[in-house]
Amino acid sequence: MITYFDKIRHLYGIAAAERIGFEAGEFNHPLPEVLMAYYLSLGKQEAINYTHNRLLLPSEIDFSQDDYLVFYEENQGVVYWGIKKADLALPNPPVYGNYSGDEMQPDWHQECATTDGFLLLMAVYNGVLGGLTFNANSLEPVPPETVAYVQETYEELKEISHANQRVYTRDFEEMVSLSFDKEGHCTGAFIGTNDADRFDEMLDNLEIEWNYISLEDEDEE
Repeated sequence: MITYFDKIRHLYGIAAAERIGFEAGEFNHPLPEVLMAYYLSLGKQEAINYTHNRLLLPSEIDFSQDDYLVFYEENQGVVYWGIKKADLALPNPPVYGNYSGDEMQPDWHQECATTDGFLLLMAVYNGVLGGLTFNANSLEPVPPETVAYVQETYEELKEISHANQRVYTRDFEEMVSLSFDKEGHCTGAFIGTNDADRFDEMLDNLEIEWNYISLEDEDEE
């Protein structure tokens, strides 16, 4: 069976046998089985884990004041993600995000129903925001026709999508993430791939006013 970790490896072009992780002795707290497996196999991979949002180092993993084991942080340090202390014995527990920006007045919401689903979600976010070689983003309104094209052409990963942020893929070679407001209007788009030809095709087929295209950086150099 293909796991979420296999899909992450495929997206980033990492061989199944390649280990880019920490050592088991580096951790101060016991971790759920799936999270520990991720840290040991892919935890040190820069593009996946540290391009935008950040996987905490083993020495940084700790409990919040209300007993969530925090292991991931948003790029500006406002949002933190963790696992309930009561769930740590589960092999693949849900992951919650504290969106309050204040540890003493937390506002936890379930981000993903499983740990491996959350790690896939972060791999996608980090990928479309720079971790994948070719990426682009827009915070401009996306035409309904373009949204329909994405929905018809790509597979939605419903297990890691939310009403306001939906994730789509083509065989984990191309990723698209679309933002939506409360009225259902698409307000932003983020795309990424490690394949130059696929990226050119994505730019040709997606009628979007891009704010950033990674190829422009190469042109400036």
